[in-house]
Amino acid sequence: MSSMVYLMCSLPSLTYGQVPPISLDEFNADAQKQLSKKHFKALEAVDIRQRDEQAKDLSKKSIRDMLSEVQEDLLEIRKARSENRQPKLERLSNVAIAANPLEREKQIMQSQWEELSSIEAGKTFTLTEVMVYKLKLQILSRMHSFNAEQGALVLASVVDPSIKDED
Repeated sequence: MSSMVYLMCSLPSLTYGQVPPISLDEFNADAQKQLSKKHFKALEAVDIRQRDEQAKDLSKKSIRDMLSEVQEDLLEIRKARSENRQPKLERLSNVAIAANPLEREKQIMQSQWEELSSIEAGKTFTLTEVMVYKLKLQILSRMHSFNAEQGALVLASVVDPSIKDED
């Protein structure tokens, strides 16, 4: 328990939309030093981009359920688009569907952030709090990685594959 207290007290606070105050590698290095092997192994399994089969290994049901339901909604959105119908969503709002891809991604991340905040409420100095911290840090890292210039280059290379060959 004292190692979790020390770890959580030594980490910078996270605010939605901010530049990540530490990298995921720094977080993992600190966590590995402070947590038991069992707790660190459980923490390693936590990933915001998890597929359903990976999420089954998580020890925290509320986190596992949230990640699985978001993935199911994303699959339902893709399936509904291919079938030209409205998706039936569990977690995500219908507003997110109408937005452009970047705005939809941001809305999904904000929804996940809010859900994670409610999961960690009252769970001070627990493995759940550490897992939620890692997931929030992953959200911030992903959000900060969005770059209009790089995105335009990727889009151009998909639309015109000869651009990719020039690089």
